[in-house]
Amino acid sequence: MEVSKWTGIILAGGQSSRMGTNKALLELNGSSVLTHIAEAIRPAVSRIIVSAGPNEAIYSLMGDERFECIQDDYPGKGPLAGLHAALKASSTDWNLVSACDMPLLQTSFFDGLKKLTEQYPTSSAIVPCVEGRIHPLAGVYHRRILPELEQCLIHERLRVTRWLEQIGCRYVETAELEQAGVLRPELQLSNMNTPEEFEHVRLRLHGSGGSPSA
Repeated sequence: MEVSKWTGIILAGGQSSRMGTNKALLELNGSSVLTHIAEAIRPAVSRIIVSAGPNEAIYSLMGDERFECIQDDYPGKGPLAGLHAALKASSTDWNLVSACDMPLLQTSFFDGLKKLTEQYPTSSAIVPCVEGRIHPLAGVYHRRILPELEQCLIHERLRVTRWLEQIGCRYVETAELEQAGVLRPELQLSNMNTPEEFEHVRLRLHGSGGSPSA
């Protein structure tokens, strides 16, 4: 599918309270986690929007021309607020989304999600469910979900999984992801919320020469 029809969204406005420092700025193999994710998503999209929340000034200082930063319209309301702001700023119907704590994601993941939208064109959201775990912040979202998403924010209905059920999200499991070309989805979807998890990811990348699939 043409990259011009796709926008990449990175959700990086969280508090990182369990990590103790901003996860997006942690360094892996000489680059920030945010840069790692931007590099993975870049070949699949025409534009990258970083939903930065209160971190906009910090990310802007990075001077990275690969992405642009925006703030939330509904500050303090979690990842749904970040997704809302980014989708509002997007100029494409379809959008690839990643949280800022999944540095093992590769371009194959995003390309695979794009293929799945061809199979499920009427779905407003396509989200992985791998090893029994739903990953709502690593999926595909269509801009037609914006009205319902805004209502959730206005009425403080902030549980992501409940919202996904409301919009009829399509969940895709490991076999379907692999058929779409996603390499080792269970590994790519590893996230890091604590210093211990970050160290595990760092060692994984270091030991594989920078490629988590190695």
